[in-house]
Amino acid sequence: MIRKIYVHERTTGKPLPVGELVSEINDLGRTRCQFRYLEEFLVRGDAFAIDPVSLPLRSGIFTAERKVVFDVLEDSLPDDWGRKLLIRRHNLPRGEQNLASLLEALAADALGALSFSSEATKRKRHSGIEAAMVELDQLVETAERYERGDASDPLLSMLLSAGSSPGGARPKVLVSGKTPGDHYLAKFPSIKDSVDVVRIEAATMSLAAKAGLNTADSRVIVCAGKPVLLVRRFDLMPDGRRRHMISFRSLLRAEAYYVSRYDELHGVIRKYSAEPAKDAEQLFRQMVFNALVGNTDDHLKNFWMLYGPDAGWRLSPAFDLVPNIAQHAEHVLIFDADPRHPGRSALAKLGRAWGVSGCQRIVDELYAAVESWKTEFSEAGVSDEEIEQLREIDSNVRR
Repeated sequence: MIRKIYVHERTTGKPLPVGELVSEINDLGRTRCQFRYLEEFLVRGDAFAIDPVSLPLRSGIFTAERKVVFDVLEDSLPDDWGRKLLIRRHNLPRGEQNLASLLEALAADALGALSFSSEATKRKRHSGIEAAMVELDQLVETAERYERGDASDPLLSMLLSAGSSPGGARPKVLVSGKTPGDHYLAKFPSIKDSVDVVRIEAATMSLAAKAGLNTADSRVIVCAGKPVLLVRRFDLMPDGRRRHMISFRSLLRAEAYYVSRYDELHGVIRKYSAEPAKDAEQLFRQMVFNALVGNTDDHLKNFWMLYGPDAGWRLSPAFDLVPNIAQHAEHVLIFDADPRHPGRSALAKLGRAWGVSGCQRIVDELYAAVESWKTEFSEAGVSDEEIEQLREIDSNVRR
């Protein structure tokens, strides 16, 4: 099977051609893909590389063996929850549930600046997939019934539409606010939750902001009697322009069960960021914060770079900050030589190795901020019992 997909970008607010992807899956299941930038894109004064590592801005054909699509294009696809909804929404048979087919189905509904079309879909109009804020009560209930296996809900089509773009494994939808340019990712509780993950994440995000991290704006509202976390989208600007997004998984070409270090992320920032010193400090703050709260789910798709014509490449705001609810002993990313919290002095040493100005002061600030975590969590509505389950944070602060 050979599939040709046209790639567009929307950093100016309207879709403009970027390049062409050809994806091949032969009868033996072997895969290969190729991409080329269009000449009309290359001659633009505001042209940019959609992946500065694997797809630098130049003419010619890029080839990737054993891949259906290039990693930066896969970044546009949702993960577990959203991918299942996307397959269901478009009734994709098993033989068409590959990454190229999913990109074609996703079309203009991706987060970030990229959109996709084919000969079959390029004339298709998209009316938008965001739900309205007033519909969240119904969508919370529909998402719960869907998780329980009920596919007969009359509002399922709305859930399939609004929930088929976001990434991650938990129930969520895109939602628009009451004022123009107000766009959120709404994160729901899951029937699999053993604790109030929504309020715990909200409290952690608030604590991170007070600790000096550049976090995505977030707040909790109650819908259908259940907490919902609203996280403001940072890929959309109020005037309709979009920021292009690429994960550090793509930038580091990480595959399968990778082993990566925070220092590798720092290396990417130093090479590509338009403000490397500022972004290096923010990454350092996030690394220290993750160590202190025990955010062991610090995988490479929880770190992104954003591109905009005015700002160039910048580290995205921090998001998906959650303590060690699953009781994983080791972080996904290695600090220095160990995937465990290395302690105050070792963290400061890493900051000095990165050349972060005032790294000891930053470490001290973060330790002081996280010491008040119980108050922050209590004020966010996290129960005393759940706070007790997260007492590992106290031992982290003492290291």
